[in-house]
Amino acid sequence: MILPKKNSFLFVVLFIITTAIAQNIPSKNITINHGLPSNGIKCFFKDSRGLMWIGTEAGLCCFDGTNYKIYNETNGLKYSEVWAIAEDNENNLWLSIYGNGLAKFDGKKFTYYDKKDGLINNCIRKIVYSKKHNCLILGTENGLSLFDGKHFKSFLKKTKKDNTQFQVVGITEVDDKILITTSFDNAYRICFNKNIQKASLKLEFKPVATYSAFYFNKGFYGGIGQFNIKNLNTTTEKSYPCPVIWDYAKDDTNTIYAATWNVTDPSGGLFQFYNNQLTDITQRANITSTGLWCLYYDKQTKQLWVGSIDKGIFIVDLSRQKMTLEPNFFGLKNLEIQCFFNDSLNNTWIGARDNIIILHKDLSFTKFNSKQLWNKIDTYFQHYGLAPLTIEYYNRYRKRNSFTCFNIVSDREGYIWVTSTFGIFCFDKNYTLRYFNFTDGGHIAFDAKDQLIYGRMYTDIYLIPKKFDKLNYLQLSIKDENIPTDIIKIVRDGEKLWYASYSSGVFLYERDTFYSLNLHKQFDEKCIKDISINDKGELVIGTNSGRVYICKWANQKLQILHSYQPIKDLYGTSISFIEQSNGCYFIGTNKGINIIKDHKFIKLINQSEGINDIQFIDCNKDKNGDLYIATSNSLLFLKVKELLAKENTPTSITITNIKVNGTNYRNNTTDYIWGNYIPNKLKLDYDQNDVELIFNNYNLLNAGKNVFRYKIVGLADYWSNFDSANKIQLRGIPNGKFQLLITGKNTGTGVQFQTKTLTIIITPPFWKTWWFSISCILITLILGFISYKKRIQYIAQQEHNKSEVQRRLSETKMEALQSQMNPHFIFNAMNSIQNFIIKNNVDEALSYMSEFSKLIRQTLDNSSQPRISLEKEIHYLKTYIQLENMRFKVAIAFRLNIAEEIDTYAIKISPMLLQPFIENVFVHAFDSYSKNPTLEVTFQIKDTLLLCEIKDNGKGISKENLNLLHASKGIALVKERLGLLQHNATEPITISSTPNQGTIIILKLELDN
Repeated sequence: MILPKKNSFLFVVLFIITTAIAQNIPSKNITINHGLPSNGIKCFFKDSRGLMWIGTEAGLCCFDGTNYKIYNETNGLKYSEVWAIAEDNENNLWLSIYGNGLAKFDGKKFTYYDKKDGLINNCIRKIVYSKKHNCLILGTENGLSLFDGKHFKSFLKKTKKDNTQFQVVGITEVDDKILITTSFDNAYRICFNKNIQKASLKLEFKPVATYSAFYFNKGFYGGIGQFNIKNLNTTTEKSYPCPVIWDYAKDDTNTIYAATWNVTDPSGGLFQFYNNQLTDITQRANITSTGLWCLYYDKQTKQLWVGSIDKGIFIVDLSRQKMTLEPNFFGLKNLEIQCFFNDSLNNTWIGARDNIIILHKDLSFTKFNSKQLWNKIDTYFQHYGLAPLTIEYYNRYRKRNSFTCFNIVSDREGYIWVTSTFGIFCFDKNYTLRYFNFTDGGHIAFDAKDQLIYGRMYTDIYLIPKKFDKLNYLQLSIKDENIPTDIIKIVRDGEKLWYASYSSGVFLYERDTFYSLNLHKQFDEKCIKDISINDKGELVIGTNSGRVYICKWANQKLQILHSYQPIKDLYGTSISFIEQSNGCYFIGTNKGINIIKDHKFIKLINQSEGINDIQFIDCNKDKNGDLYIATSNSLLFLKVKELLAKENTPTSITITNIKVNGTNYRNNTTDYIWGNYIPNKLKLDYDQNDVELIFNNYNLLNAGKNVFRYKIVGLADYWSNFDSANKIQLRGIPNGKFQLLITGKNTGTGVQFQTKTLTIIITPPFWKTWWFSISCILITLILGFISYKKRIQYIAQQEHNKSEVQRRLSETKMEALQSQMNPHFIFNAMNSIQNFIIKNNVDEALSYMSEFSKLIRQTLDNSSQPRISLEKEIHYLKTYIQLENMRFKVAIAFRLNIAEEIDTYAIKISPMLLQPFIENVFVHAFDSYSKNPTLEVTFQIKDTLLLCEIKDNGKGISKENLNLLHASKGIALVKERLGLLQHNATEPITISSTPNQGTIIILKLELDN
């Protein structure tokens, strides 16, 4: 008989032996509370996409690592009981709908086949798809059918046992043969001949009665009420008592597992067969059901999926990368490990509460409890005698019921020293006490001279040159700040010792001297959580701040070579332990165990990898590089090489949904297959530029640790930060062509995901297309030509209007001239000259005529020019005022005010605008009763206007006469002229008057640019 080969590496053997003692196998239970349609599980199948399909009594379920999607009558699956699943070359799924035949699922719809289509029996128990023969092999309750997608070929054999059917319980490909196993009949081989219609069955061998079948290593496994192994070469058999087996599975170590259930009684569970031993591991795998129906071993995740008839699914971790030793492994209720030490023989010393345990490399152990330790203490004192002072201590410590340990070390001679609240123990290789001293606890170490250095709890340090001579010592007071207090750990570094304190930082001991790094400003952080020495002899420090420092001590200086920051470099914010093994740092935090290699984060292992307790206390490395980690009440063993072994090849990222402007995008019915967006291009209109993509990586082990990042080539050429969110929202994408790259990794396994590339094309609006641009150019040219023609016409019209304005200005000027030099003024002037002559006042007459002629000459000169300087206008007004004063014999005082910023020669104004207003002053403002008549003319600039204010202190004008003043011909002509000259001016003339106080006239004249 040929049985499974024994695995070559020792750890597997030790693991199997240990599981037979008390070691729990990590597992988790999935039920309807997590999303299953039923707790009655019938089958498992992992498809080519990495999805786990689960057949249940209440429908089909698909698990993608995060979500459970159910198929039943509500979404297309007519029947509920799914007993078997297979996948063909075209990735279609084929389902056994027990009692209702066969169903094909292409990801969108279900197609059904039954006896009417040629199926031999509607109760299908097993389905296998043969890639070689491109057909389905269907084992039923009574008969066998082959199906190529179009035609059935069926077989029905008459069984030798009465009242039994040709029930197929196994379809297996063995050595290029397809073997069919029945419950109570023979095992047959299918002989194919070109096509399924010419296929036949050939007797292979006679198996035992069985409800399941499994072939491995030239052996057949089956049996009802027994675990039977039949050697197919020698026909010898061997059996082990066992409940009824319904399914088998095999892992990577060739260990065989059997799902059992006795149907008629409650016995059953998960059995393990290895090294010719059949073991019930139901309880150790934390399986609470005794009715197990189906199994599936996932090679990728190294998990065994166990389906039960009543408690759902149990997923058992068979990776053997880790082991958890519970307190009952050591025969204890509580373990509470406080410290570790690995001795020269690769034994792990464990300082636990009330126990000192030596765990040997074969996983056996030696344990000393309080009673056994007191027996050793009594034996020690019987041999060495008790001093009077020792008797006092003995009586006091003997009353203590329990103890705790502080640290465990070895001296140069190989003795093992343990400090505890009982005292200091020194064991030889036979675990006999070589030395003991009562004390309340503390930490000890041995320097390069093998001197014992003992730091008592909360007090001084004692340096004992001869370790067994406790009476001769040097006491170092903690009043010296260079002496460490609150010691948590001591590590050896060649001839140096490094001390870690949780209150005063890191200390160096060298050449009988202590040195405080904090006191000498070498290292600032005071609260130290752990220290260790790495493979390069560098000091590694973990602090309460969550930081880890890699340091080098040289030339009496501490140099920080590298540091790991919480959140940025590490998951977690508090440090529990630091250890290095196989070139990697293992850093325990409140989030799990971080694994760092070459200063890069590799993975984080915690609950999702089967480490249920992450309350880490301490860590120790054995001679093989494996780690022993103390948790709150158990011992975790990590097989480091297996844990760091190269993970599976990168897995792909799939886009599961796309939303455009908030609506699910379905451009084509073929875009989505099996819920995944298949095209590698997404083309959208310019107004469809708000895009949301949902994607996933199908990871059945720990999908919660998937993290992703992305970048958009052509839009933002940088990677986003890693994030667990599997969704990208892109708002307001501009028109153009971009490449979206999505990548990721799993922080629990370190597996890198294949980069997913999606080309996104946002088509421009029609006004940004080439044809629209050309059309716009043509239209612009046409409109430009039309505009040009219109402009020519407009300019011609403007020139015509301008000519009319100039003509009207000329007419206005002439009228203004006539208005200013009206006949009444000339008549009065001539009368004045006549009066001067009659009175023989020839000189005054001649003077008057001289001034009058000058005024007439200036009027004619100014009238011929469109604009004159302000200086000329002022001279003209002075002449006019002088002439009027000579005529009226009443001297009106005249004051002229010109702002300093005004250049009277540079400013140009239209001529003869002001004279009509001056004339009104002489004619209407004053009478014989006026006292001190005064005329004041002021020029000033405001913004772009020249303001001319004409002010008198005369009798004023009534409201009725003020309207008449506005209507006078001279002033009306001035207004008309200003309206023609100043198109933008509003109210160019304002007149205000107060009776008996005077009149103010303000003209606003636009300045030339």
